[in-house]
Amino acid sequence: MLKTTLNSRRTYGRLLASVAMVAVSTSFAVAAFSKAHAADAATPDWPCVWRKTLQLDAATIWDGPSVEGLKTWQGNDDIRKLSQFLISRRVKLEDVEAAVKKFAEAQPADVRDQKLTDLFAAVLSRSNDDRKLIISGIERFHKRQLARAKEIEKQGIVLPKAGEMLPTEPISATEIDKLSDEEERYKWDVRVFQERQQNIPVACEIPQLMDERTGAVARAIRAEMKS
Repeated sequence: MLKTTLNSRRTYGRLLASVAMVAVSTSFAVAAFSKAHAADAATPDWPCVWRKTLQLDAATIWDGPSVEGLKTWQGNDDIRKLSQFLISRRVKLEDVEAAVKKFAEAQPADVRDQKLTDLFAAVLSRSNDDRKLIISGIERFHKRQLARAKEIEKQGIVLPKAGEMLPTEPISATEIDKLSDEEERYKWDVRVFQERQQNIPVACEIPQLMDERTGAVARAIRAEMKS
């Protein structure tokens, strides 16, 4: 009986130490996460290192005619379909250039530049719409991660801490299993949180890649214009 009691206490002690190490390390990690992502008041839900901007400004990628307020493209099926094709990142840039060239050559000379301007306006508008959806998705994901970080921190607080006195009474196998289950669940939650957190830097690159894509399409369109 004494041997069983000692073994149970040793097992319980090892579990306490293990849980404590995970809890302490995660507490520091969650605290660091919260501090690192305490964004400024203007963009509290934005986790990316680059400044949050909801839309790409035409002036940064386009030196042709102004497209501000230009919406005539919305009534042109050919331009609407082509613009959607051009902004797709699955389409190779050489295919983009070929499609733009084909479109340009099919336009009457006196309206060619206007139609190409309409095409750019459509590309920019569609790209910015997609950009807003991506940014909104990043913010929603980040907010869920912040909430989950607080939940995990609370889990760590209620787990046994290192240095606690070992019980003087025998510990049942059921109690040890219960502690073990709580520890495993805690470790699993931490692991899932960390794996999901690694997705944020990847997601943050998407709007920038979209901007690069839009810029490349703009250059392809501009190259086919006569003035």
